[in-house]
Amino acid sequence: MNFEYFLARRITFKTHRKVSALVVRLAVLSIAVAIATIEIAFSFVKGFETEIQKKVIGFGSHVQIGNYFRSTESEIVPLPMNEPSILEIRNLPNVVTVSPYVQRFGLLRGKEGQAGVGMKGVAANYDWRFFTLALKEGRIPDFKAAEKESDEVLISKYLARLLDLHVGDKTRIFFIDEPIKRRPLKVVGIYESGMEEFDKVVVICDLRMLQKVYGWDDNQVSGFEVNLASMAEECQWVASDTFPFFQQKCVDPIISAATEINNLTPYLFGAEPITYIYPDIFDWLSLQQQNVWFIMILMIIVAVINMTSVVLILILERTRTVGLLRAIGLSAGRMQRVFVINAAFLIGSGVLVGNLLGLGLLASQDIFGWLRVSQESYFIEVVPVAWEWSKFLWVNIGLIAICCLCMLLPSMLVFSIKPVKALRFD
Repeated sequence: MNFEYFLARRITFKTHRKVSALVVRLAVLSIAVAIATIEIAFSFVKGFETEIQKKVIGFGSHVQIGNYFRSTESEIVPLPMNEPSILEIRNLPNVVTVSPYVQRFGLLRGKEGQAGVGMKGVAANYDWRFFTLALKEGRIPDFKAAEKESDEVLISKYLARLLDLHVGDKTRIFFIDEPIKRRPLKVVGIYESGMEEFDKVVVICDLRMLQKVYGWDDNQVSGFEVNLASMAEECQWVASDTFPFFQQKCVDPIISAATEINNLTPYLFGAEPITYIYPDIFDWLSLQQQNVWFIMILMIIVAVINMTSVVLILILERTRTVGLLRAIGLSAGRMQRVFVINAAFLIGSGVLVGNLLGLGLLASQDIFGWLRVSQESYFIEVVPVAWEWSKFLWVNIGLIAICCLCMLLPSMLVFSIKPVKALRFD
């Protein structure tokens, strides 16, 4: 067995004194808390980011294709539903669905007044998965059953409470035209997404009803919503002329898809990624990652400081042992390795405890959802958990490597211990 390894193990597990024993426990605890805190921070921030993205995309899809040119100030130029390029877009590898929509603003009347809303008309084959999960009362509108335009609508819980509307109630929507147009509606479902910015205005209705309001034919729509199969970034290492000589470049799949769609569509069409339509929300989400890096750096600094204190105390406690070993021929470099290996044992123990603590808390949150926040402030009710296994692995490897390397400096104290003076030490 390697002598340095044997001696370090003895120091770590067999010969702690009262003072060093307390300091060692505190150091191991600091490593454990650092690992657990960083893992929880990464998981919660990524989970929060993913949930908010899902909600925004649920209202607007990954990429929206529309005609943003107007022939007059009040009239939107419709797009043809049978445009040949739409079939090409459906066949793109990352595209799941391409759904037509018609959008129009109006005044929704209720028992307690009226509110300005954005009517979003969708077709019978619309992907209802997001609203199915957000549904609180009633059911999803069924536009397939109606031979002509349906009067069924899905409204938010916010609008239902504001206008005193309930499932099964009859109401009306008014469109400010010359003359004013009105349409009867029936509330069949109430949803709640937690995104108040959308809940205040979005009402889902039949696409055919809005086509008639505009005076369009069955082949004309406001635009198309494109949903993608994956949002995973494609990253690769590329050469750089400056230090570092290799850099990682990642391609956003949403922006990449929007660019590809723009290349396929005619000039009247314009494809915009959801990140460009709602930049404030996505910029705010990206800022959350900076908080995680701040927490990680702070935790690593605390762990390094605690481990440095432990190594110094262990060396000072064993000054006579160091002097004796050096007197019988053990070099200062080998003695230094003993204390670095000793620190590595303690760091490893802290990492093991930290993973049990951090992953255990995340698992309990994922199963029981005990940590809840205000939905009005954070757009979610239960703090979501994202299992970022690759990040967890790199956090463990990085913390162990940084702490072990930093222990080289305090362990150099053994070079200053002279065998003659150490053996006389009282």
